[in-house]
Amino acid sequence: MNTSFAAPYKPSVFPIVAVALAILTFGTIMFIRIGPAPVLIIGGSAAIAYFIWLATTYKRPVDPQTILPLYLAGVAAQMIHMAEEYATDFAGEFSRLFNLNLFNRDFFAITFMGAFGALWLLTALGLLYRNPIANFMLWFFLIGPGLVNSVAHFSFPFFSGHFHYFPGLATVLLPTIFTILVIRVLLKEHKQFKTE
Repeated sequence: MNTSFAAPYKPSVFPIVAVALAILTFGTIMFIRIGPAPVLIIGGSAAIAYFIWLATTYKRPVDPQTILPLYLAGVAAQMIHMAEEYATDFAGEFSRLFNLNLFNRDFFAITFMGAFGALWLLTALGLLYRNPIANFMLWFFLIGPGLVNSVAHFSFPFFSGHFHYFPGLATVLLPTIFTILVIRVLLKEHKQFKTE
Protein backbone atom coordinates (compact mmCIF):
# COMPACT_ATOMS: atom_id res chain seq x y z
CA MET A 1 0.00 0.00 0.00
CA ASN A 2 1.44 3.35 -1.01
CA THR A 3 0.96 5.90 1.77
CA SER A 4 3.37 8.48 0.39
CA PHE A 5 0.41 10.84 -0.13
CA ALA A 6 0.04 11.11 3.64
CA ALA A 7 1.75 14.32 4.71
CA PRO A 8 3.80 14.24 7.90
CA TYR A 9 1.73 15.35 10.89
CA LYS A 10 2.69 18.49 12.79
CA PRO A 11 1.16 18.27 16.28
CA SER A 12 -1.31 21.01 17.19
CA VAL A 13 -3.63 21.68 20.10
CA PHE A 14 -6.83 21.40 18.00
CA PRO A 15 -7.14 17.58 18.05
CA ILE A 16 -6.44 17.48 21.80
CA VAL A 17 -9.20 19.99 22.55
CA ALA A 18 -11.66 18.61 19.96
CA VAL A 19 -11.42 15.06 21.26
CA ALA A 20 -11.65 16.15 24.92
CA LEU A 21 -14.76 18.22 24.17
CA ALA A 22 -16.33 15.35 22.21
CA ILE A 23 -15.76 12.93 25.10
CA LEU A 24 -17.28 15.37 27.62
CA THR A 25 -20.22 16.26 25.37
CA PHE A 26 -21.17 12.71 24.40
CA GLY A 27 -20.55 11.47 27.94
CA THR A 28 -22.93 14.08 29.33
CA ILE A 29 -25.58 13.33 26.70
CA MET A 30 -25.30 9.58 27.38
CA PHE A 31 -25.60 10.12 31.12
CA ILE A 32 -28.72 12.27 30.75
CA ARG A 33 -30.45 10.20 28.04
CA ILE A 34 -29.39 6.63 28.81
CA GLY A 35 -27.85 6.33 32.26
CA PRO A 36 -24.59 5.81 34.13
CA ALA A 37 -23.73 2.23 33.01
CA PRO A 38 -23.11 3.12 29.33
CA VAL A 39 -21.20 6.24 30.40
CA LEU A 40 -18.94 4.17 32.62
CA ILE A 41 -18.28 1.63 29.85
CA ILE A 42 -18.13 3.88 26.78
CA GLY A 43 -17.09 7.18 28.36
CA GLY A 44 -14.54 5.44 30.57
CA SER A 45 -13.09 3.66 27.53
CA ALA A 46 -12.89 6.98 25.66
CA ALA A 47 -11.13 8.68 28.58
CA ILE A 48 -8.56 5.88 28.91
CA ALA A 49 -8.05 5.89 25.13
CA TYR A 50 -7.55 9.67 25.21
CA PHE A 51 -4.61 9.49 27.61
CA ILE A 52 -3.03 6.50 25.85
CA TRP A 53 -3.38 8.33 22.51
CA LEU A 54 -1.66 11.43 23.94
CA ALA A 55 1.17 9.26 25.27
CA THR A 56 1.66 7.25 22.07
CA THR A 57 0.30 8.01 18.60
CA TYR A 58 -0.73 11.65 18.99
CA LYS A 59 2.73 13.06 18.25
CA ARG A 60 3.55 10.41 15.71
CA PRO A 61 0.51 8.80 14.10
CA VAL A 62 0.78 5.11 13.40
CA ASP A 63 2.13 3.83 10.08
CA PRO A 64 -1.01 2.61 8.25
CA GLN A 65 0.90 -0.21 6.56
CA THR A 66 1.66 -1.81 9.89
CA ILE A 67 -1.78 -1.50 11.40
CA LEU A 68 -4.61 -1.38 8.85
CA PRO A 69 -4.90 -5.11 8.04
CA LEU A 70 -5.10 -6.11 11.72
CA TYR A 71 -7.32 -3.17 12.61
CA LEU A 72 -9.81 -3.93 9.82
CA ALA A 73 -9.84 -7.60 10.83
CA GLY A 74 -10.66 -6.41 14.37
CA VAL A 75 -13.49 -4.25 13.03
CA ALA A 76 -14.86 -7.25 11.10
CA ALA A 77 -14.64 -9.34 14.29
CA GLN A 78 -16.52 -6.62 16.18
CA MET A 79 -19.24 -6.62 13.52
CA ILE A 80 -19.62 -10.40 13.91
CA HIS A 81 -19.80 -9.90 17.68
CA MET A 82 -22.48 -7.20 17.33
CA ALA A 83 -24.49 -9.46 15.03
CA GLU A 84 -24.52 -12.09 17.80
CA GLU A 85 -25.52 -9.42 20.32
CA TYR A 86 -28.37 -8.27 18.09
CA ALA A 87 -29.57 -11.81 17.38
CA THR A 88 -29.57 -12.75 21.08
CA ASP A 89 -31.06 -9.43 22.33
CA PHE A 90 -28.07 -7.96 24.14
CA ALA A 91 -29.94 -4.65 24.36
CA GLY A 92 -32.85 -6.23 26.24
CA GLU A 93 -30.61 -8.07 28.72
CA PHE A 94 -28.41 -5.01 29.25
CA SER A 95 -31.48 -2.80 29.78
CA ARG A 96 -32.96 -5.20 32.35
CA LEU A 97 -29.63 -5.53 34.14
CA PHE A 98 -29.09 -1.77 34.54
CA ASN A 99 -32.73 -0.57 34.37
CA LEU A 100 -32.28 1.46 31.19
CA ASN A 101 -35.35 2.57 29.26
CA LEU A 102 -33.87 3.95 26.04
CA PHE A 103 -31.41 1.12 25.43
CA ASN A 104 -33.48 -1.18 23.19
CA ARG A 105 -32.80 -3.26 20.05
CA ASP A 106 -33.45 -0.38 17.66
CA PHE A 107 -31.18 1.94 19.63
CA PHE A 108 -28.49 -0.75 19.68
CA ALA A 109 -28.74 -1.37 15.92
CA ILE A 110 -28.70 2.31 14.99
CA THR A 111 -26.04 3.42 17.48
CA PHE A 112 -23.62 0.53 17.74
CA MET A 113 -24.05 -1.42 14.53
CA GLY A 114 -24.76 1.65 12.39
CA ALA A 115 -23.10 4.80 13.74
CA PHE A 116 -20.15 3.20 15.55
CA GLY A 117 -19.68 0.69 12.72
CA ALA A 118 -19.37 3.60 10.28
CA LEU A 119 -16.98 5.44 12.61
CA TRP A 120 -14.72 2.38 12.87
CA LEU A 121 -14.57 2.15 9.06
CA LEU A 122 -13.96 5.89 8.66
CA THR A 123 -11.18 5.56 11.22
CA ALA A 124 -9.38 3.27 8.77
CA LEU A 125 -9.53 6.01 6.14
CA GLY A 126 -8.22 8.54 8.64
CA LEU A 127 -5.39 6.20 9.62
CA LEU A 128 -4.40 5.98 5.98
CA TYR A 129 -3.86 9.75 6.04
CA ARG A 130 -2.24 9.63 9.50
CA ASN A 131 -4.98 11.80 10.93
CA PRO A 132 -4.47 12.39 14.67
CA ILE A 133 -8.18 12.10 15.53
CA ALA A 134 -8.31 8.79 13.65
CA ASN A 135 -5.44 7.68 15.87
CA PHE A 136 -7.56 8.55 18.91
CA MET A 137 -10.47 6.57 17.41
CA LEU A 138 -8.10 3.63 16.90
CA TRP A 139 -7.26 3.64 20.63
CA PHE A 140 -10.95 4.13 21.50
CA PHE A 141 -11.82 1.04 19.45
CA LEU A 142 -9.02 -0.97 21.04
CA ILE A 143 -9.86 0.01 24.61
CA GLY A 144 -13.68 0.00 24.28
CA PRO A 145 -14.89 -2.79 21.98
CA GLY A 146 -11.53 -4.52 22.17
CA LEU A 147 -10.79 -4.81 25.89
CA VAL A 148 -13.43 -3.25 28.16
CA ASN A 149 -16.21 -4.97 26.22
CA SER A 150 -14.70 -8.38 27.01
CA VAL A 151 -14.32 -7.63 30.70
CA ALA A 152 -17.87 -6.26 30.81
CA HIS A 153 -19.36 -9.28 29.03
CA PHE A 154 -17.77 -11.73 31.43
CA SER A 155 -18.90 -9.55 34.37
CA PHE A 156 -22.55 -9.05 33.36
CA PRO A 157 -23.72 -12.57 34.32
CA PHE A 158 -22.37 -12.03 37.84
CA PHE A 159 -24.15 -8.66 38.15
CA SER A 160 -27.42 -10.46 37.51
CA GLY A 161 -26.90 -12.69 40.54
CA HIS A 162 -26.18 -15.96 38.77
CA PHE A 163 -23.82 -17.01 36.02
CA HIS A 164 -25.56 -17.69 32.72
CA TYR A 165 -25.05 -17.02 29.05
CA PHE A 166 -25.17 -13.28 28.46
CA PRO A 167 -25.82 -12.14 24.87
CA GLY A 168 -22.50 -11.62 23.11
CA LEU A 169 -20.41 -14.02 25.22
CA ALA A 170 -19.88 -16.49 22.39
CA THR A 171 -18.01 -14.01 20.15
CA VAL A 172 -16.72 -11.31 22.50
CA LEU A 173 -13.16 -12.63 22.38
CA LEU A 174 -12.94 -12.26 18.58
CA PRO A 175 -12.33 -8.49 18.61
CA THR A 176 -10.22 -8.87 21.75
CA ILE A 177 -7.76 -11.18 19.98
CA PHE A 178 -7.21 -8.65 17.20
CA THR A 179 -7.02 -5.83 19.75
CA ILE A 180 -4.15 -7.52 21.56
CA LEU A 181 -2.32 -8.00 18.26
CA VAL A 182 -2.85 -4.36 17.24
CA ILE A 183 -1.72 -3.05 20.64
CA ARG A 184 1.46 -5.13 20.41
CA VAL A 185 2.24 -3.56 17.01
CA LEU A 186 1.44 -0.05 18.26
CA LEU A 187 3.59 -0.35 21.35
CA LYS A 188 6.47 -1.83 19.35
CA GLU A 189 6.27 1.04 16.86
CA HIS A 190 6.04 3.59 19.70
CA LYS A 191 9.07 2.07 21.40
CA GLN A 192 11.06 2.35 18.15
CA PHE A 193 9.97 6.00 17.81
CA LYS A 194 11.16 6.79 21.35
CA THR A 195 14.62 5.31 20.64
CA GLU A 196 15.13 7.29 17.42
